[in-house]
Amino acid sequence: MKLRDYQQRAIRGVCDTLQTQNSALVVAPTGTGKTILFAEAARIAKKRVMVIAHREELLVQAADKIETVMGDRPQIEQSILWANEGPFAKSKVVVASVQTLNAKMKSGRRMERFSPDEFSLLIFDEAHHAVSTTYRRVIEWFHKMNPSCKIIGFTATPDRADKLAMGSVFEAVAFDYNLREAVDDGWLVPIKNTVVKVDGLDFSSVRSTAGDLNKQDLAAVMEFEKVLHGVAVPTLELIGDMQTIVFAASVKQAERLAEIFDRYRPSCAGFVSGKMEPDRRRDVIARFKSGALQILVNVGVATEGFDAPGVGCVVMARPTKSRSLYAQMVGRGTRPLPGVPDQHHTPEDRREAIGASDKPHCLVIDFAGNSGQHRLIHATDILGGDEPEEVLDRAYKIVDEGVTADISEAVEIAKVEIEEEEKEKAKRKIVKASKVTYKTNETDVFSALGVRRESANFLPNSRGLTGNQLAMLARHGVETDQYSPKEQRLLHGELIRRIKKKKCSLKQARVLNKYGFQTSNMSFKEASSLLNQLAQNGWKPMAG
Repeated sequence: MKLRDYQQRAIRGVCDTLQTQNSALVVAPTGTGKTILFAEAARIAKKRVMVIAHREELLVQAADKIETVMGDRPQIEQSILWANEGPFAKSKVVVASVQTLNAKMKSGRRMERFSPDEFSLLIFDEAHHAVSTTYRRVIEWFHKMNPSCKIIGFTATPDRADKLAMGSVFEAVAFDYNLREAVDDGWLVPIKNTVVKVDGLDFSSVRSTAGDLNKQDLAAVMEFEKVLHGVAVPTLELIGDMQTIVFAASVKQAERLAEIFDRYRPSCAGFVSGKMEPDRRRDVIARFKSGALQILVNVGVATEGFDAPGVGCVVMARPTKSRSLYAQMVGRGTRPLPGVPDQHHTPEDRREAIGASDKPHCLVIDFAGNSGQHRLIHATDILGGDEPEEVLDRAYKIVDEGVTADISEAVEIAKVEIEEEEKEKAKRKIVKASKVTYKTNETDVFSALGVRRESANFLPNSRGLTGNQLAMLARHGVETDQYSPKEQRLLHGELIRRIKKKKCSLKQARVLNKYGFQTSNMSFKEASSLLNQLAQNGWKPMAG
């Protein structure tokens, strides 16, 4: 199997890191082939390899991918399955569950069946779990008799706090590839975000426990009948015929949501939870993946290792303060349809192919209410990379106000707005300090947008803009009280058109017009690049 470019970089990073360190962490978002990565790491390892996961579904998935890459079927150590026995005894790769390895036997723990000196590498899938006692116990057993045994951890989305915690297990990050990079490179689908306000949704009384919303308090809020319908009805209206995963806070909420979905759209939904009998859970999941069910409502089942590329919408009916958990949930919808990107060699071609496919993006639906003292995680937090909270919060407001549903675009708009605000603040400080008369040459808003003001007169009479539409104009720097209702509508329509066409924003145009640039047909990215060049030039006119 030919590795993608970033997968090759990841393997090189791991090999280089393990030359001087005993352990390495690889960070790559869901859908970028982490299982293929650790299969390749296992293939090139000198001695036996143990791949360790924490759920039955992950073991089988890992074994299948490793067999595809290596050509040999790994053994599985889990429950009634015993490695080192039968026709495949002493295979190079053993895939094991951490619970099974920790299980007690008469002669000790089950992991002690394996001789550590036979193994050169331990691989931890979903490595953010590696800080737990069960994983540490495995590390201690293998290192006790074989200190040279290396460790590689693979995880999709460690939170900032998780990275610090994992530093106690992994000595270095060998490769870090974030969601935004994967989307820009055309390996994952872009994310569009819709925020739905639900009457009666109030998190102000929900406590925080271990850095997230208290599960019992959250369940009580989300199980409220009015909230259940406030989630179900907008979801059905927004998803159309898209295959959809809904994340719920409790088994009761999941069961009731599936029931309500079916009430409005018969036989469309099923629910699963970790407490459900395994055969029944597998049956519901199989029906969902086959298309017999459009909606899968789940509690703690589809957050890790759940592979369903056809999912076009992810519904967050389980608010969280955990960036890691939110990213795991969103990751269920970011895979492109099979084979779409791999036929192309450039990011531009891959993005174009995804856009022309039956799954051009992933829709993420957030439900908002009174969050109280909590800062809840939204799609902007995970697609914004390491941007500061100020940028992410501004981007969320931009999405919430309907300026754009495209998260990447919202983040870029937020960055430009904040940057321009900072420049204006800096200018005011200089003017105040020097005590000189300062006058700005404010560009006419219509000229900046490349439209004729008088063309508003030809618009038909209609109601004025809504509060949200007026707020959007204000956010873009339009002093609405200076314009007639028709002029407001003209400006609003042009701004929407520019956003959809990815043209430069009004604020960008106003700044660039002062420097003599024509911005009528300039793209948002071109404007951002010019603004960066001007900033690097000390905001002096550029030669040529």
